[in-house]
Amino acid sequence: MSENTPQSQSREEFRVGGHEGELSPEQQLEQIASYLDAHYELPDFTPPWAGGAGDPDPADSYIARLPDRITHTAMLMLGSAVDHTMPGVAYIGDVDVAEVPEIGARKFIPSNPSGAWAISFHSGGWWRGSGDALEFSWRPEVAAAAELSGTTILDLDHPLAPGHNIDAMLESVAKAVGFAHHHNASSLAGWGYSSGAALAVLAAKHFDSLVLTFPDLGSVAKLPEEIRGDHAIPEVGEWPRTLVQIALQDEIAARPEGLAGAEQVTVAEYVSRHRVSTPAVAREKVRDIAEFLRG
Repeated sequence: MSENTPQSQSREEFRVGGHEGELSPEQQLEQIASYLDAHYELPDFTPPWAGGAGDPDPADSYIARLPDRITHTAMLMLGSAVDHTMPGVAYIGDVDVAEVPEIGARKFIPSNPSGAWAISFHSGGWWRGSGDALEFSWRPEVAAAAELSGTTILDLDHPLAPGHNIDAMLESVAKAVGFAHHHNASSLAGWGYSSGAALAVLAAKHFDSLVLTFPDLGSVAKLPEEIRGDHAIPEVGEWPRTLVQIALQDEIAARPEGLAGAEQVTVAEYVSRHRVSTPAVAREKVRDIAEFLRG
């Protein structure tokens, strides 16, 4: 076979095990993302009010499997000499876990609690993100952030649309806030990812600080009026001390407006898609969250 055939060129451009020399973070992300795109069919993430089928299970199953798939793909594409552990494996430590059924939450108690608390909110476009996605993708990162920071974190499995509206979700948040204060939280942060970050901002009045991971703040305006009601994202100037984490290759969420010049806002950028990054970037993201929570 000729050295210049399309097949040989394709193999040269897509070598399993990594290239000689060091790939840039952007190249590493491309290696991982292209492999995932080629080998795992992306389910429909469209919410029911935008024409989706309304079954969250395929999307949640995809998200639940993503950490293991990223680890496997990173080992194939970037080589076995690199640390490919995801944060929920690398930083889990001796964190303790307790169910809090009266508020629909799980409590993650670090081995050396500082007295600070946080309430966390999963992603899912307001209509999914519970079940397997919660257990195998989101909550391992919550546990890691709790252990690294010394923060007791209540992960809230809040009500979902379209069966519930934002008023019901905020009522759920208020109950979790009351639970934390009842247990003598010395401070209280709100942390959300994607649409969960939007929920955290909507509930900002309850929190001393916010962590917004790849925030999809524009998702609020896209909700049907019967779900959204009269709620809107408050201006950045109304936020408390806030860490905003931005995915530089985010294909889902737009960069929030008004961040520049906001003295109480820290912006951290990552070579990442909305859902996919290298394990190294995933660990960096959680370490930054933990450092902010400690502050």
